[in-house]
Amino acid sequence: MGGAEENSDIRQDPADDKPRQLQIISDERRNFIQQSLDAWCENQGYKDCNVNMLTFSHTLCISKNELSLFFDQCLHSNFRIWLSEIRFNAAKKMMLEYPDYSNDIISAECGFSCRTHLYRIFKNKAGCSPTEWRKSAKKE
Repeated sequence: MGGAEENSDIRQDPADDKPRQLQIISDERRNFIQQSLDAWCENQGYKDCNVNMLTFSHTLCISKNELSLFFDQCLHSNFRIWLSEIRFNAAKKMMLEYPDYSNDIISAECGFSCRTHLYRIFKNKAGCSPTEWRKSAKKE
């Protein structure tokens, strides 16, 4: 086996209880992946409500396994939680910039699949509904 093949994806059968080899992402790859994530956010890729880990990895041309490792090791999170945070911050920003936009518009523009998902994220992260968050943000 060549050197490049030794660093290929490690797949483990769930029934296999052998210890898994620890993989570490190099600083160079870490920086590349972070720059790719930043560019994707800058281009508002989060607005696509159908994005998932597989489509995301294809868009960035980074393996799903390597992205999972990056989220775990570098961001101490996972793709779903990271994407929710990105969309949550985009929604807050949009609410401040466009106070007349309805929650339905904010939800669609920020990539939430439905208004209910927007409400759930706000309750989880801010402890209140989007409407309550807007009111408190106006007072500050």
